[in-house]
Amino acid sequence: RKRFVATVACVSTAAIGILIGIYAGLVPSVQYYIADLNHFAIMGNVYFFVGLAIPTFFFWPLPLLHGRKPYILSSLVLAMPLLFPQAISVSELRSPYVSTWRWALLCSRALMGLTLGFASMNFNSILTDLFGSSLMSGNPHQEVVDRDDLRRHGGGMGVWLGIWTWCFTGASGIGFLIGAAIINTANPCWGFYTSIVIVALVLLLNVICPEVRRSPFRRSVAEVKSGDQISRRVARGEVKMHRVKDGPTWWWEEVYHGVLLSLEMLRQPGFAVVALYTGWIYAQIVLIIVLLGSLTSKYYMLKSPLVGLCILFVSIGALVAVPFQKANIFSRGRHHQELDTLDRKVAWTTHLMRRAIFCILLPLVGAAYTAASGGPPTPVAVPVFLAALIGVFSGLAISECNGLIMETFDTSDLPARVSGRLRSVSGRAKRINYSSFPRVTAGFAVCHTFGFLLAAVATAIGGEAQRNLGQRTATGVVAGILLLLTILLLAVLLRFKEVQIIPSSKTLEMEKWTQIRRESIARRRSSSGGGTQGRVADDTTATMTDEEMWRPVLMGNPSGKMRLVNILELGAMTRWTEIRKKNRLIDESAAHLNRAALETAAEA
Repeated sequence: RKRFVATVACVSTAAIGILIGIYAGLVPSVQYYIADLNHFAIMGNVYFFVGLAIPTFFFWPLPLLHGRKPYILSSLVLAMPLLFPQAISVSELRSPYVSTWRWALLCSRALMGLTLGFASMNFNSILTDLFGSSLMSGNPHQEVVDRDDLRRHGGGMGVWLGIWTWCFTGASGIGFLIGAAIINTANPCWGFYTSIVIVALVLLLNVICPEVRRSPFRRSVAEVKSGDQISRRVARGEVKMHRVKDGPTWWWEEVYHGVLLSLEMLRQPGFAVVALYTGWIYAQIVLIIVLLGSLTSKYYMLKSPLVGLCILFVSIGALVAVPFQKANIFSRGRHHQELDTLDRKVAWTTHLMRRAIFCILLPLVGAAYTAASGGPPTPVAVPVFLAALIGVFSGLAISECNGLIMETFDTSDLPARVSGRLRSVSGRAKRINYSSFPRVTAGFAVCHTFGFLLAAVATAIGGEAQRNLGQRTATGVVAGILLLLTILLLAVLLRFKEVQIIPSSKTLEMEKWTQIRRESIARRRSSSGGGTQGRVADDTTATMTDEEMWRPVLMGNPSGKMRLVNILELGAMTRWTEIRKKNRLIDESAAHLNRAALETAAEA
């Protein structure tokens, strides 16, 4: 059931990408049919991207109040009739002196993007509703592996993150092939009719699909301390409750606090760089499709179906990156670490390796594509192959940046007023603080907004830059921007500062617990007769004595009293800053002052 819902969410995301690609493939024929002498037709996808960005940034908290299915279904229902004016506009040759058809095409395209934005803002969050917001490996960075960690509830997103990323970035290549194949032999209006069929099929799937946020899951509980009294408040929604410990009376209050939460996320320099990098990677894929399509049609004189086939290799390359999000690829089990100790050893986990790969190789491949984009006598297979490699590393980059956001800003295991590890009471399961992961969802909303806006800019100026600067120079500008953002990302991810996580009062308790665990693991290892370390560590918990199971009450399962952090983890909204606040290792007054100043500016 969960896999079916996740599949529908990914298919729905891919459908929006296919609609974008179909229009991009139809543009040359659309320009001919509406007698577009000033290249206005390309602005259709520009307005579409802007329309997607508006609900994504402003209205993402609304499904927490009303459920996700009403917004998805109403969005798809409204999108279908908006495709008919677009089809009618290009159904026959139009006069260049009548602008009505151009306005009909562009206005309906913009409204369609706006309506589909209310559906698009739900699909990624559906995966976190289903699987949680965790990518914790067997060797998390300077953390103790805790099988009862609340962040592991739901099973973890795993390969679904890679599948969704491909649907988000790679599906537009399939759409481009469909559009390019249609204009080779038929009227471009058939591209819009094909889009209607695709939207109808996706609508049918979403009608069958169950609601992931039913009424009991649209309410949240917060503990509020007033003097010596602690009271519980129950309210609909989660964002306002997450920020001010009180629920919304009207829907616009939840929207207002969602915007404030997104702005608070952007105030963190580390997150701002990650969001900008993620947005640019999405825009770069859109720009590579535009530039590669222009290169293969103008310089290599290929027919439109072959141009679409060349673009398809970008999608195929992005598809190659999907299996790398599966935990058993480059298995973490090959990299053993002394678990549950104060050792300062850092495991070379798969996430670290993948981040190193895309950070280093993506700018190099971009530079190679720039060198190969001069046209003949360079064989056409060379730029196509390099574009496919860009698709591979771009999909990997977006997946890993999403993973960074989830593991850095997920605070669902940190209760509002309890310092330490929650244990189940009377056999009852431990309660998650917030089910929608407000900070993670706000981070995704900001990243997607940047991606849509930058894609709109890339679509608008891509063709113009290619005409004015030349193919190779325009591609070089893209590679230069990517190199600059990669340097900024590396600076943000570089760990350079040690901060205290565990209070000094807990240090002796932690050392005592560590010594007990070390002796226990060594004793089981010696008696196992050469068994694997991972199996011994798993069996240890089941056979420990009461004294060995004892551990101090600590938040976040740190493996030591100090943690080596980077600029991203030093942000005011990260889980480690939150842990330090609750352990009274940093002053919370500065954070409250910053929040008050932000609210004052927003009200003004």
